[in-house]
Amino acid sequence: MRIEAIAQNKLLILYLLKSINIQLSELQILRIVSENEWLNYFDLKECLFELIEGRLVEQRETPNGTFYSITELGQNTVFYLEKELPESQRKAIDAYCDANRDALRLETELSADYIKIDEGEYRVMLKILENQLPVFELNLITWSKNSAEAFIRRWKDVAPAIYKSTYDILSK
Repeated sequence: MRIEAIAQNKLLILYLLKSINIQLSELQILRIVSENEWLNYFDLKECLFELIEGRLVEQRETPNGTFYSITELGQNTVFYLEKELPESQRKAIDAYCDANRDALRLETELSADYIKIDEGEYRVMLKILENQLPVFELNLITWSKNSAEAFIRRWKDVAPAIYKSTYDILSK
């Protein structure tokens, strides 16, 4: 029975990665499967390891962390075996992916951090990434930790508009 459960869990992960169709971090995958009570942490770790070993999932190290995506072999596997997942589970995964894809993509495409430079002085580093490479970077100096944290919180909401505005201004 345990072998069947492991195979089912691997298929679930493959189906999720196929359905979401974007690279996800391990933390994102864990959040998705645990929020929906599909897998626990230990099962996820075991299955991800075996899927990578079997070349069904690709693990990609970037400066912003490790990201996972389904390989062509993984897609072919899902194509032939997806009916082994209950239809209700496939529908739940598809619905989750449709509802959350844009937010998950935004999480992986935006980077924000700050460092303390001097007493009361912070450098805020904001980035937009594409394929995990920076396509837009903004560095600001602020004079309080609260301001630095506020910039980081707002970045997710304003990044697309700032990028578009900057691009439009520079391309005139």
